[in-house]
Amino acid sequence: MNSKTHIHFGFKLVLALVLTSFGPLSLGLSCAGIFYTAVSSHLGVGTGTLSYYTSILWIASLVTLPALGRLLSRVDSRLCVGGAVILAAADFVWLSLMQHLWQFFVAAAVMGISVTMLLFLAPSTLINRWFAKRAGFYLGIVMAFTGVGGVVWSAAGGVLIQEIGWSATYLVFAVIALATLPTAVLFVSDSPEKKGMLPWGAEACNESALTKGAASAHSRANDENTTSNSASDAAHGCAPNANSAPNAEALAKPSSEQGMGAAAAFHTPTFPLLLIMCFSLNFNMYVYFMIPSYVNIQEIGALMPLLGATASSVAMAGQTISKIALGYVGDRFPYAGSIAGVALGVVGTTLLAVGGQSAVIIYLAAFTYGFYYGVTNVMMPILTRHSFGNRDYAKIYARVSMAATLAGSTAGFVWGSAIDATGSYLPMFVGVDIMLLLTIVLIVALSRLDKKARNVA
Repeated sequence: MNSKTHIHFGFKLVLALVLTSFGPLSLGLSCAGIFYTAVSSHLGVGTGTLSYYTSILWIASLVTLPALGRLLSRVDSRLCVGGAVILAAADFVWLSLMQHLWQFFVAAAVMGISVTMLLFLAPSTLINRWFAKRAGFYLGIVMAFTGVGGVVWSAAGGVLIQEIGWSATYLVFAVIALATLPTAVLFVSDSPEKKGMLPWGAEACNESALTKGAASAHSRANDENTTSNSASDAAHGCAPNANSAPNAEALAKPSSEQGMGAAAAFHTPTFPLLLIMCFSLNFNMYVYFMIPSYVNIQEIGALMPLLGATASSVAMAGQTISKIALGYVGDRFPYAGSIAGVALGVVGTTLLAVGGQSAVIIYLAAFTYGFYYGVTNVMMPILTRHSFGNRDYAKIYARVSMAATLAGSTAGFVWGSAIDATGSYLPMFVGVDIMLLLTIVLIVALSRLDKKARNVA
């Protein structure tokens, strides 16, 4: 294929995944809350009861992740992604016809299945297969559009509910979700090998890897040489392959077959550390949802009634920027990028705790904390691929993501109870800071395990 006259299919895949993130994923994941007031009035229940929607969604995701990970490994990815889009659209139609509370909760479970495929599995699995170079950067772009979509559709949906009602708005959401189906069918493919292609950037990465392998054959004990070759890989944005030095036999394999098998990966010391890291990252994202309510009870919040809402928007802007920035940095320096992102979370949480009377500090805190929020959707896939390669990535990352959904379904209860029991947000802020600092220690341990494994290889 002539790269000067043709667009690599991988970029068409990115477009399709951007649209599914901007459309059905954002609509299903980020916009549930805008319906609570109208739907609670229709059903005759409190808005607090409807808030269980999120917990049910994450529980459904937790239960279905392993099965969906295996499904994506075995079934045509167009069916998986297209099916998730159709499922989200059908779910919105179901919601538009809702007459009973149980129907709302069934919809949450169904949406959890769609979200699992469109958020956790398809983007990272397929982009890792299609991009030998800069995979993290393009994953970051795709994930950034979940935040963009959340801003756009929350605002637009709020206006639509006022103008045409909640039921008709759900139908509009169904149409928007379904509009992404054509690109999901046309521009999604399992792997470049099935199209007789190489992953984008494979030529540069293979050249760098072969140079590294040849140098290692002359002197495996030369630390200076190893460092130089690792820097060369980082400069190209090429992901190392499953803790092993590349060789001609490994490079001859399709990119989707390179790496460690799931059974072997689950028994490495790296895997439980990734699980704990993923749980901690997601468990401590709860602060993001509490920013408006925390700001509103401060004196400055009473003087500036819109401060909480605008701080939340600033945090979302930080999240969107971080997904692209961390994807770019993570391709080169996965551990340093992860540490920097988590450290900004510590800074943001601390600033919220001590600077609640200053609008400037609140905005700065919201932005830096929002930057941390982007770590989980970008750096966890990068670190998983960095550690285990592509061979059984979908199965492995499905297991890692179970920690994320478990954290998402329990964090609200734990931190919410701490706030209610003490009448203060301070215990949550302190607890989050402690857990994030321990997460940085975990990342350092992961880095050392990785270095040790590569030296042995």
